[in-house]
Amino acid sequence: MTAAARSWRDLLSGGRARLERAGIDEAETKLRWVAAHLLGCGLLDVLRRLPESPAPDQAERFAAAAARLAKDEPVQYVIGETDFMGLTIRCDARALVPRPETEILVACAEEFLRGRARPVVVDVCTGTGCIACALALRAPGARVVATELSPAALDLARENARALGAAAEFRQTDLLAGLPEAGADLVVSNPPYVATAEIARLDRTVRDFEPHLALDGGSDGLRTISRLVAEAVHVLKSGGMLMLEIGDDQADAVTEILCRTTPLQFMGLRSDCAGRARVALASRRAR
Repeated sequence: MTAAARSWRDLLSGGRARLERAGIDEAETKLRWVAAHLLGCGLLDVLRRLPESPAPDQAERFAAAAARLAKDEPVQYVIGETDFMGLTIRCDARALVPRPETEILVACAEEFLRGRARPVVVDVCTGTGCIACALALRAPGARVVATELSPAALDLARENARALGAAAEFRQTDLLAGLPEAGADLVVSNPPYVATAEIARLDRTVRDFEPHLALDGGSDGLRTISRLVAEAVHVLKSGGMLMLEIGDDQADAVTEILCRTTPLQFMGLRSDCAGRARVALASRRAR
């Protein structure tokens, strides 16, 4: 260990200077997250351990992480995990990083499932499997089926389910292809909803590292949502629910899609903590 890394304080100070030179936002928070991961402690506990000396392997791993962060790689990929609904979800470039907005979707789904006997849930575009795993653990009587087009993302979702002990089934398929008619009580999804032209304008940490397959919603951002709404009509039971995470500027467009799909009844929107509509809900009318 070099003299420049006598303590965690030295490591964090040197790393922050490097990231700030590279123009990285929230440099200190990201580095503290790395330190917490290496120390096996919480973010606040890192502050109490600043005078401690890192082990040589910790100093090396911290330096490697700082180099990745300096390229604007998501910190969740760098440490290999993130928190979602109190669960530790493995993260890497095979799937999008789970975000707090998606927790609103899970909360809506959990509320709908509460008290239902053996409901069937389909999580479409599962990515890391965070939604499927959370619902399988929070609604243990449910049968949770997760679909994903990307084989690599599906492998990651299965890894998360095994690590968490979540009893979810995983299928490689396009949206709801191959699922039985009128077989689901709930279809839930965080689908690709970014307009193709907008991807180039996303923050570098998203644009250059997260999979475009999971971001690109076509020219208007609504291609996958429109297809999923049409397919959900056939897969949902009478009274079943469709719940979709949407972009923060898509409320009107998605409401129109749901309202004109006559087998569905639009049930409203749920907002994130900033007051932006983030989840759209619709119910399958009686067959």
